Amino acid sequence: MSTTDTATTTGPREEIVVHLGAPEELLAVDPLAPLQAPQGEKVRGMPGVDELLGELLGRPRIRRPRRVVLTLPLAALSDDGVPARLETGLRRWCAARTERVERESRSLWRQGLWSLRGGVALFVVGLVLSTNFLDPDVPQFLQDVLGNGVFLVIAWIGLWYPLDLLFFARSPAKREMRALDVLATMPVEVRPRP
Repeated sequence: MSTTDTATTTGPREEIVVHLGAPEELLAVDPLAPLQAPQGEKVRGMPGVDELLGELLGRPRIRRPRRVVLTLPLAALSDDGVPARLETGLRRWCAARTERVERESRSLWRQGLWSLRGGVALFVVGLVLSTNFLDPDVPQFLQDVLGNGVFLVIAWIGLWYPLDLLFFARSPAKREMRALDVLATMPVEVRPRP
């Protein structure tokens, strides 16, 4: 097993650096590595691409850093094709992840539209019942508790979930798609590490 560090940045718009122990660690880690690594040796807990994406998502605004820097032990760079494979792998992973996030976002949209049907019905029923209890003939206590309280809350609850799905629940997916777009177009540099 190899020693790895987490993603680091060298400035707000400079570079994102991820230290890999082997080229494969960009996309996958060995789940048994913590059991097999010698005592005191650091092991990678997540693939390098997850660190890169997490670094971009952790910023207040997703801006394009100058480059991604992947460091590898000198022995892992003995093959000349490693840098090109790493860059290609990163681009393919970004494309596949973007597809998945887009599918999830469309699914949330469909769920929101579907739940809007029942939500509108509950909203109308809540408003009708609320209005009925606001008649002057109804005692003030029941007007306050049922007309301005329970049935009004039921009406708003009917719309809350569908509106949340349509407008707010999809915002993390949209942010992730922006981060993936930035990551997919950033230059990648592979550096040897002693």
